Amino acid sequence: MKGIILKDFYENYIIRKNLINWILGIIMLIVVVAVFRTKYVFALSCGLVLPLLGTSMLQFSMEQDDIAHFYKLERTYPLTIRQIVLAKYILALLCIGFFLLVSFGLSFLYVYGYRVTTFREGLQIWASGIPVGLTFLSITYLGYFLFGARKGIILYVGVTAVSALVYVTSYYGFGVLELLTIDRTLLLVISYPLSIILALGSYLLSVRCYGRRIK
Repeated sequence: MKGIILKDFYENYIIRKNLINWILGIIMLIVVVAVFRTKYVFALSCGLVLPLLGTSMLQFSMEQDDIAHFYKLERTYPLTIRQIVLAKYILALLCIGFFLLVSFGLSFLYVYGYRVTTFREGLQIWASGIPVGLTFLSITYLGYFLFGARKGIILYVGVTAVSALVYVTSYYGFGVLELLTIDRTLLLVISYPLSIILALGSYLLSVRCYGRRIK
């Protein structure tokens, strides 16, 4: 499993094309955070964008796997299909965890630097990124294992576009932001177990889908 994790990590951050994509994405986020010092951008960055970045790991690695037909080689590994899929989910969780740490630091910038929100509200917005990341992981990873890299990226882009559209329309008064006025603690209590269940279900279904795909 460690070998699969290291391979996917290499394909994401060592291959020049993929590394450039990551760098450009991070630079764009830095510029947005530096220029737009509002609660709206804070919620967008910490509650949506950064948690979603961690789920893009599989897109780059599966693209390389399809090019090299690596799934044929994986059959010869002393690993079960469950272990191969689990390794990819573990790497995604580690990446989500890293970006959540970045998001946590960014929360302090908006709370104590830009002073656009309170500490309590900032912490709640940051915490909402955890179930968002897990839910997005559940949907997109299942799509990759079910459809492969080419069709899976369509699902990834589609879910990202819908999420962004819903968030952007809230800026123009369609009422989505009113969701933030309800009890956030209750929302977190409900969303955490649901997102964990979704992630577990996604993993189990991905094992079945990938097992059929590589036979």
